[in-house]
Amino acid sequence: MAERSGNDPAEHTRTSTILIVDDDATMCRYCSKALRYAGYQVTDTTSSLVALDYLRHQKFDLLLTDIKMPQLSGLELARQARTLNPGLAVIIMTGQTTLETLREAVQQGVTSYLSKPFEIEEMRLTVAQVLHHRATLQDKLQLEAIVHQLQLSSAFNRTLSLHELCSEIVRVTNGEIGCRVGYFLLQSPNELPRLFVGWDGQPQLTEAGWGVLQNTTAAQQISHTRLKLANTELAMICLPLSTGGQCVGSVLFDYSIQFTPARTDSLALLMTHAAAALNNAQLFTRMQEANSRLQELDRLKSEFIAITSHELRTPLAIVLGYAMLLHDQTEPPARDYLRRMLDNGQRINDIIDDMTHLRRLETQQTKLDLTSVPLGELLRECVEDMTRLSQNKKQTITVDSDLASLCTILVDPIKIALAIMSLLSNAIKFTPVGGTVTVRAWCDAVLTVPYEHADFTDTLAPGLWSFVSIRDSGIGIAPAQQRRIFEPFYQVANSLTREHGGTGLGLALVQGLVALHDGQVWVKSQEGIGSTFTIALPQRGPQSHKS
Repeated sequence: MAERSGNDPAEHTRTSTILIVDDDATMCRYCSKALRYAGYQVTDTTSSLVALDYLRHQKFDLLLTDIKMPQLSGLELARQARTLNPGLAVIIMTGQTTLETLREAVQQGVTSYLSKPFEIEEMRLTVAQVLHHRATLQDKLQLEAIVHQLQLSSAFNRTLSLHELCSEIVRVTNGEIGCRVGYFLLQSPNELPRLFVGWDGQPQLTEAGWGVLQNTTAAQQISHTRLKLANTELAMICLPLSTGGQCVGSVLFDYSIQFTPARTDSLALLMTHAAAALNNAQLFTRMQEANSRLQELDRLKSEFIAITSHELRTPLAIVLGYAMLLHDQTEPPARDYLRRMLDNGQRINDIIDDMTHLRRLETQQTKLDLTSVPLGELLRECVEDMTRLSQNKKQTITVDSDLASLCTILVDPIKIALAIMSLLSNAIKFTPVGGTVTVRAWCDAVLTVPYEHADFTDTLAPGLWSFVSIRDSGIGIAPAQQRRIFEPFYQVANSLTREHGGTGLGLALVQGLVALHDGQVWVKSQEGIGSTFTIALPQRGPQSHKS
């Protein structure tokens, strides 16, 4: 198959439209018929005034005109046509070519000329060459415009501050249309529209200007208007701000230039880049505001916990003290009632302790007092302390390890004991009456990553580690909920809160205390069968506390 040359009219016939003007009707029909046959869309007339009217209401790619006509000369028609459509290509047909005529033709933007008489093939080739040149020039101009737009819009990515961004947009737009003021109406879902200005010192926007912004946002169409600002009437252009198919508002600029369709399109494209930047800045601002609210809520929560703990602890200590005195001096059934009072009072005291410990962890106020202790001895004390609680539910705590043979670990014994007893308390709480809680412990050297065990598989740094595993025969935890159980105040279900009590702080506290020691905690659970919680602690203590 033969290749087409760049001047082949077939490349342009799909979109190229041609206006032919010649007061000689025969010549006009001759050219029109030949170019239609070549595949172009052709309009012809013998009147230069009719041609000018066509040019005002239609967009053509090429004007093919005789140079001498009774009403308007071809050169004058070319001048006015190029004013209406700067991208229009022009070919002059003339029977007498002089140097002066050529000079004037160049001044009027004439692209080429045909000397009468001419052959059909000569005309076809000249038209194809001119249209090809026009298409190449337009591609070049479009590419330059895109590069220019990207250079301008790159300034919009320098800041995420809405006020600074609006000022930057006005500054950039000033170089394009000579604007001095800019007003931005920005809207967000479920929020009232907000007005931003380009400069702090610019005139206050009038009610009419506000209405123009609202109408443009609603209609999403460019509009021109005149507004009186600070006793000065200004020509204004209002453009919608859209990005990703979503309208985020509108912008209103004054201007001091003559707007053409090409300049309007260029400004609209620039505002598309501005809209994307403004939308990103709004999202960033909302994230900052949400983060500030969360930080304030967190501060209020910590303050509430601190005040509540202080205000409750003193009267609770008095109540428990008198209840204990009465308990030792009374006989059943009054003693049983006082025992219940003491148990529930201690439960409140434990909740206060958990809240206080968690607050100190979150505010990084918890300090470690590291001591080398035998892991077996630490476990034995924890199990002994929790035995009475398990006996109340007729449960058995079984230690499935040789405690005497376990390694020595460098930890804060009080805090690790608190974590282990919290896991034991949870296991007792969720194990039914008569059930069993099993405690296992071992020491191991981690040589490969990941470290694999029957209860878990996870990444641990190579080195010497100690492990404590607590298994219950309770209700188990669904896989979807296992990812959230270490969150503060999270409960597996509301029904469990009512049936088993608790505040949802225990596991969050365990994870925080273990993390302070550079350790990890896992859970393996199956609904209806039970759960196994495992703590891993580096035997040589946390790296952050080593000199």
